[in-house]
Amino acid sequence: MAWSSAGFDSWVARSARMGATAGVTMFAAAAMLAGCSKSESPSTSAAASDAAAASAPAQAAAAAPAVTKIKVGFSIATLNNAFFVGLKNGVERGADKQGFDLVQTNANGDAQQQVNDTLNLLSQGVQAIVLNPIDSKAIIPAVEKANSMNVPVFMLDRGSDGGKVTSFVASDNVALGATGAKWIADQLSKRYGSPKGNVVDLIGLIGTTAATDREKGFSEEIAKYPDIKVVARQEGGFDQEKSLNAMTSILQKYPQIDAVFGANDDNTVGAEKAIDNAGRYKPLGDPGHIMVIGADGTAQALSAIRAGKQDATISQNPIGMSAKAMTFITAYEAKKDVPANYAWPTYLIDKSNIDSDAAKQYGLWALEVKQ
Repeated sequence: MAWSSAGFDSWVARSARMGATAGVTMFAAAAMLAGCSKSESPSTSAAASDAAAASAPAQAAAAAPAVTKIKVGFSIATLNNAFFVGLKNGVERGADKQGFDLVQTNANGDAQQQVNDTLNLLSQGVQAIVLNPIDSKAIIPAVEKANSMNVPVFMLDRGSDGGKVTSFVASDNVALGATGAKWIADQLSKRYGSPKGNVVDLIGLIGTTAATDREKGFSEEIAKYPDIKVVARQEGGFDQEKSLNAMTSILQKYPQIDAVFGANDDNTVGAEKAIDNAGRYKPLGDPGHIMVIGADGTAQALSAIRAGKQDATISQNPIGMSAKAMTFITAYEAKKDVPANYAWPTYLIDKSNIDSDAAKQYGLWALEVKQ
């Protein structure tokens, strides 16, 4: 209801005339209330005091501001490979332990989609971004956009060729490739008395830092043995089907192959299928056995090692690796130093140690992952 100035003045005048009568009435009521108050028992007064005291903490808690979780965005390259499922599991476990609000996307192998996903995460106000890039060059615009927004960028397993990265957590992939080459040289020395023979190199997904670094490590190390010939180098693409097709062609061209290095276990599984299909499989210990070593430590690789189809795998631990990256976000937000590069250790698994305590201690991550 709207009030006019005249109406308000009239209401004041009426209130003044009623003042004397109202004052008497109110005085009498106050006296009665005072009398009642004096007649209350001590227990009633104490109960009221206790109730007031009990309500104080609850009121204080209600007034306390809610704790705001750190909002973290995570873009993964794909979930078509068990290793990346392991990365996702580790990120989720780590985020839960650190108390993060985690927002996830899966690029399904599409580099441009991953850039779009990352920009979308940034638009949602994430305070940190974790990237597992499909392509180290294609991801640059997303990294640079995060930089312009002062959002720290954490790389997982694969890096970026541009932009500022706060911390990069991965295995030392150059060392991993060198380990594979050294293992092959040692096995060929056992077979022939010196490091010599014909070797196939199935490269990973071109455009990823993991593939580039593993190839660098393998090539540099294998070059130290002049009597070992790399008869074929082809991209396996971290993909079983592509590696199967590549190895099938290689087997048709080269009747004598001693060993295969697969940049990951999907490459080696594809190679093993091609060897089987070509009728070239020989059991461990046979002079015609084609030695196969891969990387990652997937469930398929572990099964193949037990079956004698694969000789070894250089295992990583994606669950532990990605959970570690989450701790660096907490440290960064607390204004603590975080490593620019953190190398997660690898562990070579073969038939002699696959069931050892050392292997279990390192972590057979594939046993925890359901794809």
